[in-house]
Amino acid sequence: MSSKNKAITLGFVFVFFLALAYFENTLFLGYSSNIFANPPLAIAVIFMHNVIVVSLIIIGMSFYVEFVPAFLPKRKVDYVVLDHPRIFAAIFTVIILVISILRIYQHIYGRIVFDVVEIIMLVSLPHGIVEAYGIYKAIHVTLANSLTNKALAKICLIFLLAAILEVGFVQILRFFAV
Repeated sequence: MSSKNKAITLGFVFVFFLALAYFENTLFLGYSSNIFANPPLAIAVIFMHNVIVVSLIIIGMSFYVEFVPAFLPKRKVDYVVLDHPRIFAAIFTVIILVISILRIYQHIYGRIVFDVVEIIMLVSLPHGIVEAYGIYKAIHVTLANSLTNKALAKICLIFLLAAILEVGFVQILRFFAV
């Protein structure tokens, strides 16, 4: 398959799975309180949710990695992301975290007005740090064109650890809230 066909196919696959992920995310957020009532189920669902998210990121980044060389001329400005994957991975990770925090906050409180202390607390939660590292790793290995099965397995293990930490913190909060 030519690189142009591969890029176009990845683009269509990305859009299709992005639409499916929208419905999964809607269901996940709608039933999150019920899901957290059963910790083993919560770990499984959160892990699957995180794997879906990171898979979308990897497919999107793979599309970009295939699209740029196939369709854009070799100009320095067009290849800045591919030439500096670490910097872009860090920037993209921060963007994803900020959007995630805003979306969850809006879902929980129905508004997006909060204190700086709350932002620091949300960002510094251990599972958030682990998830951020997993997102960074996924973006970096994809943009560096070094995605292997071993790297993918490590990324999945990172997100499994994040799911366990997240459910653990929710259970601790529920314990102290009673």
